Amino acid sequence: MSTRVYVTGVGLLSPIGNTMSDFTESLRAGSSGFRAIPYFDTAAFPFDRGAVITELPAELTTLVAEHPEWETAEHYGVHCAAVALADAGFAVEALDPFRTAVVVASSNAGVETNHTYAQQKLRDEVIPGATVVRTPATVTATIRRAFGLRGPQAAVSTACAAGSNAVGRAYDFITTGQADVAIAGGAEPFSMLSFSGFTLLKSLTHDAVRPFDEGRDGTGLGEAACVFVLESAESAIARGATIYGEVCGYGLSDDAFHATAPDPSGTGAVLAITQCLADARIRPEDVDYINAHGTGTRYNDAMELAALTRVFGDSLARIPISSTKPLHGHTLSCAGSLEMLVCLAALEGGFVPGNIGTTEPMHGFAGLDIPHTSRDVDGMSVAISTSFGFGGNNTCVALRRVRRGE
Repeated sequence: MSTRVYVTGVGLLSPIGNTMSDFTESLRAGSSGFRAIPYFDTAAFPFDRGAVITELPAELTTLVAEHPEWETAEHYGVHCAAVALADAGFAVEALDPFRTAVVVASSNAGVETNHTYAQQKLRDEVIPGATVVRTPATVTATIRRAFGLRGPQAAVSTACAAGSNAVGRAYDFITTGQADVAIAGGAEPFSMLSFSGFTLLKSLTHDAVRPFDEGRDGTGLGEAACVFVLESAESAIARGATIYGEVCGYGLSDDAFHATAPDPSGTGAVLAITQCLADARIRPEDVDYINAHGTGTRYNDAMELAALTRVFGDSLARIPISSTKPLHGHTLSCAGSLEMLVCLAALEGGFVPGNIGTTEPMHGFAGLDIPHTSRDVDGMSVAISTSFGFGGNNTCVALRRVRRGE
């Protein structure tokens, strides 16, 4: 019998809520976290808004004061890991350090240090040995040190697919018997480097994110950290843990096509989605909701709907599809984990989040169910979340609602 993997803890920082209840309420209401960016001067940019975290928990403020040497990604990651463990009912000292895995995604970890170093270099003020090199792997390493965890670990930086990749890798650690518990997710602070890069690529919207709309003109960036505690079903049931849902499968692939553009044929995306469904042992017609990557860019949205049509065929017309990026923004390496949380909230709450901002459906896809606002749906059991990143990275994660007694 294969090992089932349950989600038993959630740690969250997001532009639309830092708790599961607040996050769910924002999804239902269609409340956007986009506002003027407070971190740097945006006068030179064509778009001055981002989805930013405005309320910092007291525990995070204390953590920042205690560890001024850490970067923001480390603060976000450690805070959310601590919240997730507490939410799951785990005291750190009760964890087996050799059987607890840590897999966290980040793209912007290291950027703050590198930016400071560059400024010092320009002023000819570099002090040899004063700058500690940081990379995207830093967040995973800092979480492990903070909690004394010495089991399997991985750091994931596969661009916008990394959050899903992190959950998938943690799922593998548990299903293959290498770990009993895993801390997995993403931590991505807002970055001027990313904002500048997306601006130069002409990938940012000039007014609003409109996924799957004929008039879409680009995405909008956000920041977030979303960390889960995953554990075997046997362990969760034995502990009497609260169960948010089951990670029942995932798939991944690469386009091998272009550094930033998706393969327009959608072949890589099709492979990731079909692998996920096969791994989860579910049929396309069993899926009740699709949380789409839906960046609001010309190329991604066209590729994604074409890929979904190839996988689901005629059954796609009855499956609600939405992207929640107009609410929380595109959170890059945290997107996959944050949007997995969207699926868990939707399944538990019995609703489909709206695809906010869409007024004119993309030509050729008018028959699809892309709701403009949230709506209640009875009896949902299975959802999938897709993530597609630069470099051709494609992932898909399947979630199943776990009802009492399962």
